[in-house]
Amino acid sequence: MKLVALLAGLLTATAVSAFDQIYLERLLESRQCNFCNLSDADLSGQDFSGVDISEANLKGVNFSNAKLVGVWFTHSKLHGANLEGADLSIALLDYAIFDGANLKGANLKGAQLVFTDFSNADLTGAKLDGAHQRGITYCNTTMPDGKINNSGC
Repeated sequence: MKLVALLAGLLTATAVSAFDQIYLERLLESRQCNFCNLSDADLSGQDFSGVDISEANLKGVNFSNAKLVGVWFTHSKLHGANLEGADLSIALLDYAIFDGANLKGANLKGAQLVFTDFSNADLTGAKLDGAHQRGITYCNTTMPDGKINNSGC
């Protein structure tokens, strides 16, 4: 019985991995991947400038030091994502959820942050100059200056 459960788990893990690869290929080829599941993908240091990844599952994705200039993350879920040192300048982040995300040193200059959820996120050293901010949720959020913001709890 344990062997059957182990084999079923391995087959499921393999299928999920292949499934995610299809989404990654779509993103790389068409520069658009709405409703994609790229959770836990390692996309660090890559250039995805101008892509549309709206309404995607990006839980745990690694975008550290990635170039994400002008990317559309509208309604995307980035729970626990690593965006440390990423360039998100002029990105569209409306209704995106960054719960528990690492945005240390991220460049958010000129980004659109409308009803974005930064609960439990770390924005230490992030640049927010010229960002359009409205209705943002800050709850246990580490702000660029290192202070905790609980104004949206």
